[in-house]
Amino acid sequence: MERNDLEERLTWDTSLIYKEDEDFYKDIDESKDLAEQLRKYKGKITENADSLLDFLKDYENLMRKLYKAGVYASLKSDEDTRVSKYQEMTQTISIVDSEISQKLSFITPEILGEDYEKIKSLLEEKEELKVYDHYFEDLFRSKDHVLSEDQEKIIASFSKLRENPVTTYMIFSNADMKFPSVEKDGEEVSLSDANFTLLEEDKDRDFRRRVYETYYGVYKQFENTAASLLDGEITSHNIVSKLRGYDSARQMSLSVNNLDEEIYDNLLEVVHDNMDIHRNYTTLRKNFLGVDDLGFHDIYVPLVKDYDRKIEFDEARDIVLEAIKPLGEEYVKVARKGFEQRWFDVMPNEGKRSGAYSSGSYDTQPYILLNHTDSIGDVFTIAHELGHSMHSYYTRKTQPFIYGSYSIFLAEIASTTNELLLLDYMLENSQSEEETAYLLDYFVNQFKSTVFRQTLFAEFEHEVNKLVAKGEPIPAARLDQIYGDLNRAYFGKDIDVDEFISTEWSRIPHFYMFYYVFQYATGFMSAVALSQKILKGTDEDRKAYLDYLKAGESEYPIDVLKKAGVDMTNKDSMQKAMDVARKALEDLRNAII
Repeated sequence: MERNDLEERLTWDTSLIYKEDEDFYKDIDESKDLAEQLRKYKGKITENADSLLDFLKDYENLMRKLYKAGVYASLKSDEDTRVSKYQEMTQTISIVDSEISQKLSFITPEILGEDYEKIKSLLEEKEELKVYDHYFEDLFRSKDHVLSEDQEKIIASFSKLRENPVTTYMIFSNADMKFPSVEKDGEEVSLSDANFTLLEEDKDRDFRRRVYETYYGVYKQFENTAASLLDGEITSHNIVSKLRGYDSARQMSLSVNNLDEEIYDNLLEVVHDNMDIHRNYTTLRKNFLGVDDLGFHDIYVPLVKDYDRKIEFDEARDIVLEAIKPLGEEYVKVARKGFEQRWFDVMPNEGKRSGAYSSGSYDTQPYILLNHTDSIGDVFTIAHELGHSMHSYYTRKTQPFIYGSYSIFLAEIASTTNELLLLDYMLENSQSEEETAYLLDYFVNQFKSTVFRQTLFAEFEHEVNKLVAKGEPIPAARLDQIYGDLNRAYFGKDIDVDEFISTEWSRIPHFYMFYYVFQYATGFMSAVALSQKILKGTDEDRKAYLDYLKAGESEYPIDVLKKAGVDMTNKDSMQKAMDVARKALEDLRNAII
């Protein structure tokens, strides 16, 4: 459908951010002025407590305007990536952000050039400054990796250039890349990123194979371009990590959240130790489907063949609201308000960005992009993205701006916990043995996709980063080989790893998010433990979970999670999640055989 053909109630309300597009540019102009005014603090930021407080207030005002404008540009651009006006807005944000970063490049070096003990004494002088204690503790933690003002200015001047790979990839994959139609029963079926997985669930195996080969054939056609873009993305991070004195790009990425690289390595180790779960599921799928040549066009089709429930958005909304009731009346009330106040952009339309996400800023309501196609998986997507948005809502409501976001490490936990509450609700209210089997299959599939698949991504990303760090080239053929070998290791001998799946790396946008994907896996594992506490634990367990949603960045993420009841520095926590998955796989086997 075209954008203007959609029901208004099924689109997000961006007028709550700006009534007119011109208001965006007003905030941009004001941001530039504020950035210029902030230069008056150069050499005076930590002169005394009053100067420090005034600086922090003015800087916050600038950032809030800039973030708000950035959200608006992003949402409008994603509604229809073909509209050049909104692409121009996103480019404007990128340009202005780079200009402001250069102008204000003196800030961090100047603060870190001061003695930390003096900063702490200034914070004690005024009550309004005490809230910044953790902020400065975290800032000084990175002191050894912050460069001089001139060096920081040089790095900032290249920020727009460093964003080019991801910007180009997103426009190329969402707006420019076109997929041929695939014939089914005498009719041409449109193929896109939004409906690929749904079409791969079709019962007609030959149709699934043709969809699969057609879809990946397009990515295969452009894999050399994708390899060049990925090389640019990874190279930029590796250069910056060296300039800042980190041992690796991975260390630089994880240090943002005060995470030790051991967590990453532990995840890979635990997943490899439990690879039998993933391989056994592949074998179960092959045996159940009764095929000798299981292919990757067979991995999405539900193992419960006679179950095909369609759930329109309104029904999906009601199901999700029932499922999250264990989190309490207030949580449900806020979630219901989200549906009523148009947090959601529901339906696919021509040019719309694929996938789903939660967005928003400290001064906006949450916004949720969906591409709802009435599948049962889409219900889980609603629960997932709503979990993100509720996390954002509670954080922004509870914390001051300085702590009004949350780390990537914590981001996927709230979303997945919602999914697991939904799964429990749907299993409890299952209307047939087929539905129960379908939901068990869905959970095992989600575990496979979120823990094993995202860890495969994480392993691929890390291997490629290591090659770039050593100065080795990463042409498409090399990436195909690495990705293909990893799929053989993860899936085992019972599936054909062909040339199409070997180029799947080229369609994964998360490789442009810099060591992000491993946190899907750790988040899912944490969510397994937390959902059990919510469903079977005490009121204190549920309160601890809500406190986690409210914590924002007021503490280090690993400590926030520990207070909620999960310690991800311990491999035992990861193994417990694996044990749950192994039992679910056994229950599934008993249900379908």
